[in-house]
Amino acid sequence: MHSNLVIREQKSRSWYIGIGLASLLLFVTTFLVGRFLAVSDLAETKQNLQQLELKLKQTLGALDNVSESLVMQKQSAQVDDLSNQELVNSVKIMQQTNSELQQELSFYRKIMAPALDQDGLTVDSVQILATNKVQVFQIQTTLIQAGKQLQYLKGSAIIKFQGEMDGLVKEFDIRELGTFKAKHFQFQFKYFQNIQGFVELPDGFTVKSLTVTAKTRGLRKNQTAKKQIKWQPEESQQHVR
Repeated sequence: MHSNLVIREQKSRSWYIGIGLASLLLFVTTFLVGRFLAVSDLAETKQNLQQLELKLKQTLGALDNVSESLVMQKQSAQVDDLSNQELVNSVKIMQQTNSELQQELSFYRKIMAPALDQDGLTVDSVQILATNKVQVFQIQTTLIQAGKQLQYLKGSAIIKFQGEMDGLVKEFDIRELGTFKAKHFQFQFKYFQNIQGFVELPDGFTVKSLTVTAKTRGLRKNQTAKKQIKWQPEESQQHVR
């Protein structure tokens, strides 16, 4: 029986130091690149916020001018009805634009400068839209990361319906009321993400409320956000095929 003699080259101390320095350099480079991208995203969001504020200011100024013109023309007996109606329509359009800008500006402010009780993962809004089918509704919810957006949030959301059926308290998971898969309720975002889908309620089920629960995973400290609203469907212009 013969034994094999294995000869291995012994690495010098400088070789190990070089490997260590290279690893450290790689780590620092990765950290700086990630930091640069985060700062870049934040700067872009702040720029969008400033542009919205400027646009809102301009819209408010234009609205004031149109409103003043409308008042002046109403006081003049020589203005015909057509011109007067055009001004009325202009005011309505400006008011609608102003309302939309206010909502969008408020949304971005929630992300950049949230309320004291909001930080991290937050269920910002839940909307229930009626369709042209009696038992079919569109559910829309928006998740945001309020405060400091230092990392991407990954996780999943659960939407449940609470109500009564056959005289008993009943609860349904949204995945029971449509052709949904788990991936439809997963999220991955830094600032915000919308989750939406159509549901068909069972016959005889009277909904009282709706609850959205979102949970992150894979973080050092996982986060949970929850929001419950009353069942109050709104009208929608969309139609279900």
